[in-house]
Order: sequence, then structure tokens, then C-alpha cells
Amino acid sequence: NIMMRQYIIISIAALTADAFLHHIPLQTHQRHTFVPPPTPPPPIVSQHEQHALRVSLRMAGFGTASANKGNKKKKKDTHSKPLKPKQQWDRYNGEALEGCDGIPVAVRVVRTITAGTAAADQDRAGPWFEVGAVKSKENAYTEAAVIRHRVLIADHARRMFPLQVLAKDKLEWGYSTTTPAKREADAAVEWTVAGKAENMPDDIDKLIGFEGLPERTGFYASSELQGVGQTSSQADFDTIMTKRIV
Repeated sequence: NIMMRQYIIISIAALTADAFLHHIPLQTHQRHTFVPPPTPPPPIVSQHEQHALRVSLRMAGFGTASANKGNKKKKKDTHSKPLKPKQQWDRYNGEALEGCDGIPVAVRVVRTITAGTAAADQDRAGPWFEVGAVKSKENAYTEAAVIRHRVLIADHARRMFPLQVLAKDKLEWGYSTTTPAKREADAAVEWTVAGKAENMPDDIDKLIGFEGLPERTGFYASSELQGVGQTSSQADFDTIMTKRIV
């Protein structure tokens, strides 16, 4: 029995050693490779979420376009703001425009006539009526000055020529290209029709001015005459406006 036990113990020890010698080195030199985790299945998107996603894609950039449109509208509103006659007269005679040329401005009536029953309507322009002058900073914005002062020029034309220029008339605005020397020599005055001025500065109203020629209402009275020319308030200027001939 003792020998049998020793044999069993020796056999167990041999098996244990054999297992240690054959299995432990394999685990020591075994290479470890990275196995990525399995890809999760795509999320299930409902029809409502798909519709919301398509709407979002169609609206991409919509906010930016609206902002740009708003900026353009703001700039357009700035250039369409009515000008005050007294303020623009002060700017015409102010230090900022001192030394700049006073460019004569005028209007003419454009009437629509029909030549015969089969002929199309045609526009016929009348004579020019000079009503004042405009100035612009460094003489760089003459056409813009005429365009921005169109309402003031037309109003003064109706005061000066109440029978020739009516409130309902279609008008054209122009500025003189004739030099002062030629005007003094009684040369024929040449007029250029003011078109559209592109890319006007945002502060164009501060860079231009208008002064009307003196007439019987005293709206643009000279220093020798009693009238608005000797006042300094917009209220006095507005008082004369209510008495103007239209």
C-alpha cells in the first residue's frame, strides 16, 4: 500500500510538471490581437424625424440670407429718407463744403402725347427750368446730390414756376455741365439728365447740400431780403413751407 501511494503521488507530480512545461510557455509567447467591438445597428428613425431632417436641410443658410436682405433693406431705407430743406441748405453753405463747386440744377416737364390713333404714346420733354444749385464733398457726388435732392428741387421748381411745373407733372432732373465762364458769356447752358447713382455712401446726406434760387415767397431769401434766409430754426423754415405756392 505504501508503494502504491508513492506511485500515485509521483504520477500526479509528473502530470503537473508536464502540464506546467507545455502550457505556461504557450501563454507567455501568445500574441494578443485587438478585436474591434461589433458595429451597433443603425438607429431607427421615425417618419416624423426624417421629415424634420429634410426640412432642416432645405432651410440651411436661410437665416444668413435673411440677415443680408435686412442689411440691404436698411441701406435702401437710409437713402430714401426725406431730406430737410433747412438742414441741406445749411450744409450747402457750411464749412464742410466750403470751396466746392455749386453745380446748377434744373427740372423739365415730360409730357406724354399721342401722335395719331395708331401711334404709341411718346414722351416729349419741355424746356429746362433752373431752380438752384447743389454741392458735394470734393465735387465727387454731383449726380448723387441731384438724385437725393429731387424732392427739394421739385418743390422749389413749383414755387418758382407754379404755372409751368404742376404737382402732377412727370419731371426730369438735370445738372449743368457748362462752365461758369461760358455762363457769364451768355452761352447756351447744357444740361445732363441725372440718372441712377450706384453705390452711394451711407452718409451721403452729410456730404451734399442744396440751395434754391431766391423767389417771391422768400423760401431761399438772399441776405438782403427778409425771409427764411435770416432764420436759424427748422420751425421758421416749416412755416414758410405752409405758405409755398404749389
